[in-house]
Amino acid sequence: MDESRHRWIAAHILPLEAEVRGWLRRHVHTLSNADADDLIQEAYARLWLADFGKVVNGRGYFYAVVRNLLLEHARRARIVPMERLGEIEALRIPSEEPGPEREVTARQELERLLRIVSGLPAQCQRAFRLQKFRGLSQREIAKEMDISEKTVEKHLATALGRVLDVLASEDEASQAALSTSDEHSRSERP
Repeated sequence: MDESRHRWIAAHILPLEAEVRGWLRRHVHTLSNADADDLIQEAYARLWLADFGKVVNGRGYFYAVVRNLLLEHARRARIVPMERLGEIEALRIPSEEPGPEREVTARQELERLLRIVSGLPAQCQRAFRLQKFRGLSQREIAKEMDISEKTVEKHLATALGRVLDVLASEDEASQAALSTSDEHSRSERP
């Protein structure tokens, strides 16, 4: 069950994180970077517990979870800046129509994924591409590659594990760079 959760989150939620962070920065100006990080982490915790069988639209669900968490935080806080209440009230979950920013983000995420996949061992890469890009089942992949379904499963598990590891390490590196940049800019202030 955990493996299917990993796959679902990797396919439907992880590619949206940068988009949701940008949405928060644009619309909730009173939210610090640290608060946004906490909010995203809490959203992942909620998403992990979700019944994915009932989630029709991963993107809309992710946005709704983040917005609901903002509302919950505002309700629990003893002091809430008046601006934040207005910002939360004005939040609209983006439409499903892909705007230019979403298209650029999606293209960048796809290029990132293709770069990571190109670094996989040949058989893992081929199995991953057949499943994720051509939509073939494990049985169809086994037939196409002339290997057993069990071997396909192993190739796919290896590929997914490596892709998730690289994504996590790249995200950690970019977060560290942002953190260093934030600390540097704070130290330069009088």
